[in-house]
Amino acid sequence: MLAKLVKSVLICMPCVLGAYFLLMFIEYLTGTPPTVTGTITAILIPVIIGIPVLFVIEGQAERLSFAVLQLDDMRLEAEDRAKRDSMTGLYNHQHFMDEIRASEGDRHKGSLLVLDIDKFKNINDSFGHQKGDEALISVVKAVRASVRGNDIIGRIGGEEFAVYLQDASKSEARIVANRIRENVEAIMFEPKKGLLAALTVSIGVAMKREVGNMVHALRLADMRMYEAKNTGRNRVVHSGSNAELDRAKTDTPA
Repeated sequence: MLAKLVKSVLICMPCVLGAYFLLMFIEYLTGTPPTVTGTITAILIPVIIGIPVLFVIEGQAERLSFAVLQLDDMRLEAEDRAKRDSMTGLYNHQHFMDEIRASEGDRHKGSLLVLDIDKFKNINDSFGHQKGDEALISVVKAVRASVRGNDIIGRIGGEEFAVYLQDASKSEARIVANRIRENVEAIMFEPKKGLLAALTVSIGVAMKREVGNMVHALRLADMRMYEAKNTGRNRVVHSGSNAELDRAKTDTPA
């Protein structure tokens, strides 16, 4: 408040000085000196009127500035919501794809995991979609706990997820994939009181350097995830044939 008052007085000072010199100029022209009352009045009017007006303007400016900041925060929040899956809070398919495409210029050590919850339809059919949603969220928590803070996680399908491990080698990616698999398997999921249901995931692992770019690496990891499902589920597949590599390069990416 004091700072505003000092600021207002300083802004009014040119007006006060202007009023004083105007009186002096009138005296020079008319040869009649102004009265003391007239002088005081002329000097005080800019202060009496100016300070309240400046206070109002300053308050309006502060409110406007606050409103602009609020709108900016709302815009950023809306943009972030548009990038995320509403249930899990993970990046949605489109934004995850944008993120891995943006990594094209990065070093070749980046690895991708694609994982799918095994027999997830059985959970929905047996216990209902609400329990299915709870299972999804439990798996997401296990995935988050298994990766680093700078790794990128996306929900790319109903019960299918992808993880971009930045600067991770193939062996490091295999370690992370198995950690995810073990952490999911350890979940104590209880869809009904006294009944535990197993949760497992099948995971495919691929590296950018295997196929040249991150989009084809995602496709390759997806193919290996299906291989993990077809060969028993609850496992990690990280390698395959040359034909598989060629197919990943030629198939239309997701």
